[in-house]
Formats: sequence, structure tokens, C-alpha cells
Amino acid sequence: MVIPVKRTDQGKSRLGPAVGADRAMLSWAIADDTIAAAVAAVGPSRVVVVTSDDGVRTTWRSRGVVVVDDPGAGLNAAVRAGEAATPVGRLTAALLGDVPALRPEDLAAALSAALEVGESFVPDAAGTGTVLRCGAGFEPRFGPDSAARHAADGAARLELDLPSLRTDVDDASSLAAARRIGLGRRTSALLTDRASGWIRSMQATVHTFDPETRTGSVLRDDGVQLSFDAHTFDDSGLRLLRSGQRLTVEVVDDMVVAMRIVGIGHDQRIR
Repeated sequence: MVIPVKRTDQGKSRLGPAVGADRAMLSWAIADDTIAAAVAAVGPSRVVVVTSDDGVRTTWRSRGVVVVDDPGAGLNAAVRAGEAATPVGRLTAALLGDVPALRPEDLAAALSAALEVGESFVPDAAGTGTVLRCGAGFEPRFGPDSAARHAADGAARLELDLPSLRTDVDDASSLAAARRIGLGRRTSALLTDRASGWIRSMQATVHTFDPETRTGSVLRDDGVQLSFDAHTFDDSGLRLLRSGQRLTVEVVDDMVVAMRIVGIGHDQRIR
């Protein structure tokens, strides 16, 4: 199991506007929870972490994980370095290092499915990227639209119902999605301690809603318009929204990541 991990002081750049100075801590927590889930699924001796981060290197090497230096030529070069450190003839799985909601049992299920088909990959939640690539001596093609490139190489696409595996985190919206699934211990603790500065709860008014795409926007009480995507609407449990309707929303980096009707539901009160 090869897991590339970027230096935590350089990782999660798209989360920078939302989390500010906490970015490095968040990057470290996300990587830590991902590696921990992989270790729980396959054992430390079968995990190869590729990194140039001293903290990640020291922590996981002391726990029996194989750690190799990141050559510094990008994500795919890091995966190739990890593959080179695995025993010859052994099947390899490359897992993104930013899946903080990953559950060991879900990873184990994905690996079992991969064994049945040989060369394979698991796409991300959007369906265009890749979170897991499995096979023997494969060429990693991670990055934008990697799912199509891995499929073009002949790898089978595994559309598994495993949101904890398929939700990689690279922006505020995906962090919110991972949070709804259930974050690993370190990321969850960090959000509990620090996220009050990132995730703002407020009331807002529905401005637009398209029932076909399930997307729309709300207006804050100061008149600023904020957008929400289909995932946020679907997770709300609401069936429809109408203009002028009042909601309680959670906002990260000027994006609505959760919504609910004020006064309706568990522990809700009209205010």
C-alpha cells in the first residue's frame, strides 16, 4: 500500500483561504488519519509512505511503516518511488494521502474487490479523479481527470459504495463532506478544537434554487450571496426550497456546506 504524502507545510493549498494558519496542522491530521486507516487495514509492514515531511517520516517509521523519500517531482513520481520500494512481484495499491474519513473496513473491502479483477481503480466521489489504483507494476496517472487515464490503461473502474474511501479532501466543500461521513481521530479533534474559526453558522434566506440540478444560493442578512451545491442540498434532507425561505446554514470559505430549516429537526429551536 503506497501512500504519497506532501510536506504538511505545503499541502492543502486550496484550503488556505478557509483555514488560514491552521493549514499545516490540518494537512498533517488528514495524512495521519489516512495512514492510520491503511495500517489498520493491511498492517504497518505493508504500508509504504512516500514523503519529505520530517514529522510524518519520524512518526510512522517508529510505528513500523516503511518510509521512503519523496523525489520531489510530483504525485506520480512519488507513487513510482513507493512502488520501487515494494517487493518484486507483489501487487501494489496506491492510495491518496488525503482521505481523512477512511474506515479500515472500507479500504479492506476495496482491496478485496480489486483482487478479483486485477488492474483496477476506485474513482473519487465526483467520478473524474482517482483515490485508489491497484495492480502490478502499473503506471500511476493521478491528477485531474485521472479516472479516464487509468481506464484508458485498461484498469477496471470499481464503482464501490464506499464514501469514506471516495471522499478525498482538497477544498472546503470536500472537507465538509468528509466531516459528515465521520472524520478520523486526529482530524476530528483538530476541527473540534479549531474549526469554530473556519465553519461559521448563521441564518440566511433562500435566493435561488434549481430543482433539476439541486443547486442554488442564499443571501446572508448583510446581502452577500453564497452558493450551495447538490451535495449540500442532498445532505440537508430537504425535498424543496423556495425563494424567501429562512435557513440556518454553515459556511466555509464563502461556500454553504450544510443547511437546515430553523426550528425543525432534532435539537432545533425557532430563534
